[in-house]
Amino acid sequence: MDSCISSIFLHEDQEAFSQLFNLILNENVPVDFMHSETGSTALMVSAARGFLPQTQQLLSMGADINMKASNGWTALDFAKHFQQTEAMDILKSSIPLGEVSSLEESALVQCSPTELSSEEQELLKQYHHSFDDQRVDLDLIMTLLHNICTTTNEGAVLIFLPGYDEIVSLRDRILFDDKRFSTHSESYQVFTLHSDMQTLDQKRAMKPAPSGVRKIILSTNIAETSITIDDVVFVIDSGKIKEKSFDTLSRVSMLKTVWISKASVLQRKGRAGRCRPGICFHLFSRLRFNNMQEFQVPQLLRMPLQELCLQTKLLAPSSCPVAEFLSKAPQPPPTHAIQSAVHMLKTIDALDQNEDLTDLGFHLADLPVEPHLGKMVLCAVVLKCLDPILTIACTLAYRDPFTLPAESSQKRAALQSRKRFTSNTFSDHMALLRAFQAWQKARSEGWERSFCERNFLSQSTMDMILGMRTQLLGQLRAIGFVRARGGSDIRDVNLNSENWAVVKAALVAGMYPNMVHVNKKTSLLTSNREKKVHFHPTSVLSQLQLKENNSSKSGQALPTDWLIYDEMSRGHRMASVRCCSVVTSITVAMFGGGTKLLSSTLHESAIQKRNENPLDDMSDSDTEDLVEIKIDDWLVFGLERETAALVSELRQKWQNLFIKRIRCPSKPWSQQDEAVIQTLVSVLGAEEQEAGLQQPTGIGQRPRPMTSEDGPRSSGRNSKASSQLPSHNTNDKPRRMLSSDLLKTNSHSRDEVSLAIKKLWDYPSSSSSSSCSVTLDGPPESPSGKLVLKSVSQKPTVSSVRYFIMKSNSIRNIEISQQKGIWSTTPSNETKLTQGFLANSFIILIFSVQGSGHFQGYARMTSVVSQESCQDWGFMGLGGVFSVEWIHKESLPFPFTQHILNPWNDNKRVQVSRDGQELEPQAGSQLLSLWERNSGNQLH
Repeated sequence: MDSCISSIFLHEDQEAFSQLFNLILNENVPVDFMHSETGSTALMVSAARGFLPQTQQLLSMGADINMKASNGWTALDFAKHFQQTEAMDILKSSIPLGEVSSLEESALVQCSPTELSSEEQELLKQYHHSFDDQRVDLDLIMTLLHNICTTTNEGAVLIFLPGYDEIVSLRDRILFDDKRFSTHSESYQVFTLHSDMQTLDQKRAMKPAPSGVRKIILSTNIAETSITIDDVVFVIDSGKIKEKSFDTLSRVSMLKTVWISKASVLQRKGRAGRCRPGICFHLFSRLRFNNMQEFQVPQLLRMPLQELCLQTKLLAPSSCPVAEFLSKAPQPPPTHAIQSAVHMLKTIDALDQNEDLTDLGFHLADLPVEPHLGKMVLCAVVLKCLDPILTIACTLAYRDPFTLPAESSQKRAALQSRKRFTSNTFSDHMALLRAFQAWQKARSEGWERSFCERNFLSQSTMDMILGMRTQLLGQLRAIGFVRARGGSDIRDVNLNSENWAVVKAALVAGMYPNMVHVNKKTSLLTSNREKKVHFHPTSVLSQLQLKENNSSKSGQALPTDWLIYDEMSRGHRMASVRCCSVVTSITVAMFGGGTKLLSSTLHESAIQKRNENPLDDMSDSDTEDLVEIKIDDWLVFGLERETAALVSELRQKWQNLFIKRIRCPSKPWSQQDEAVIQTLVSVLGAEEQEAGLQQPTGIGQRPRPMTSEDGPRSSGRNSKASSQLPSHNTNDKPRRMLSSDLLKTNSHSRDEVSLAIKKLWDYPSSSSSSSCSVTLDGPPESPSGKLVLKSVSQKPTVSSVRYFIMKSNSIRNIEISQQKGIWSTTPSNETKLTQGFLANSFIILIFSVQGSGHFQGYARMTSVVSQESCQDWGFMGLGGVFSVEWIHKESLPFPFTQHILNPWNDNKRVQVSRDGQELEPQAGSQLLSLWERNSGNQLH
């Protein structure tokens, strides 16, 4: 090693490095070996001779930059002496931040407070007494800015402020309020830099200002490291930052204005004079600086830990608890924070009671989103409404795409832009979904930039959400939840994507326990942890609150008693919820809570027990057979025994189905499984209709040409508010739960609806002519509700027309079908037809005998598939028989249909279709019109 070090230093022999590295890597020679005479190390001589690649390699191998030779020089001293500037830069960049801080802190703390004159000390004391330094002194910043502008001729000014409010306020002062600047507005360019603002200002701020114009940049800490502006000469550091933290006890996020760390002070100081000498003004005293933390609080100590705990279970030994594993971190999170995260993972069924991963937990660990969002996505797969949930989940996982306006006067316009995307659904989630879909459409048409500017949207955020959607969908394919073809393909998992009620069911399953109850009488919003909650100003529902001047009418204006939210935050002692959507009570009862059995919670209601008191004024008929369904300690629904049994059974069937799909995602769906989903669709849709909530259209459609793999299906229906039947309130219950409002309905009505629900799930092949509504309405006194079952419709509603090609290998089968009014197809086709029929779709079957060159006519499906088979078909492998009504029996030659293409089959001609191929509605309508033109008959 002595010979190698000498050769490098004396003869600049690069070949000597080969032997030197071989000795270090293979002969256990330390990388910091010191020359026996000079004490020089390999790093010192490499830096002295300017061998940059070798210097970097030695640093990567762990060479100590602080080692000193016999003359007291370090490697940096060698580089300085031999004027190796590039080597100096490499060495400086490798110095640990703490060591740089100790060097530069001495420059900041040049003198102690005792070296101040008595007059200066008195001025500082008066200032501290006259102004609360927990706030940002904008007056002082304006005075300092004016002094800079009047005493210097050029140089951009960068002002660090904690948040949006301070940026907008200071911007308005410069441009409009302060005459020292507003009367000479042509002499200044003001730019704002904020992560939630449009990126256009960031690009403009990089450009040099014209001659004679001063550039002023108002920025958050984004300009500390993310953005470097070369012509900045002056920096004004307010010393404040908006820091987000999470209270594990109340599960509330807080965005506080706090003092920055010493490391941030030095980083901001370095922004001044990147390309020329500069000056940094720190608006805090040396005493404040000395009391600052060395570094910012690590994110591990101030954010929710659910995702980290879930990943820990994959990495840690099975016998090692999560808390024990994380306690080995350099700065471990508090034990109570870990316990809170583990409890939440148990609540969403990602962990069992022994802290072991469940089947759901393993899948959630595979998905690149937070656990509750992952559960939402997996529920959407089972509920067959994946596409809209993908967009919403990725948006919530990344960030709000709506940007903050640069001017305070545009705040109202920005909020109105957000509201336009809600489609009157009382939902911030709908705004996110519609905004993304509209952006995709604008993108395909080439005007996405102006679209984003007009609607206060961030184009870069939208691009990121699009990429996250692709990644998340790819992961769902990789773990088997979305298949390339057949059952569970991209079309199958989107059959209910048009139904907003079903989409909200997936939202509830993922957002639980983030729920808020609306007290209709007092208009108060309450959660399981907060007695009073407000809407965040960015929520579209906050406009409703402002419109009603926070009066009791604002709560009454909401159509339901329940809300879900993405995040609860606290500011100025007030808890507020952001990204909210109204949901019906039946959705909460069905999809809230974990997968525990509800049968054990069905017990005699306290209301009924009170009825046993002879002093109770209520009649026996009002409280007969009243029981409770307990979702958790807060969600307890009081309802009639028969209704409770129905709700409990349907909920349990859903939970069983969800667990089954989680365990075996690639297993084919049974008719019983399909019937459970169709029952949920019917119940949820009827409840939305009862509440008067609108069913928007197009929420499951992608704004681009659809292929055979991703064509969505419409199962939505128009809804109208129906009149509420009179109810009778009971007295309040003493504990925090759902007390019951009893609805007087006759036994015939209850029996009729109960039979309708039972048919839907107990006999998958049956169809019912009535839909049912299960209504839970909260009383005004407590976060509670009534559960009422009643029939709302006796006439099925056709929500869409769907067209399917039915292939046959024999003309004899067609003749039998025309004579007997029946048909039979393969089991895979049965599933699609049954889904459409149960969703009240008008199913058209277009028949063609293979090799005939003709379509033999078309019919409509009039019943679900039975369990019986027909022996006359002469073809094995067919399923059950179902009824059809033939509309046209005339043959149509293929040459007549050459011009009709099917977008859902790669734009192939309709005659080139496989058995069971579905036609895009417009293509199907065009095909049927050929029979109409030839026969003159109309389709009824």
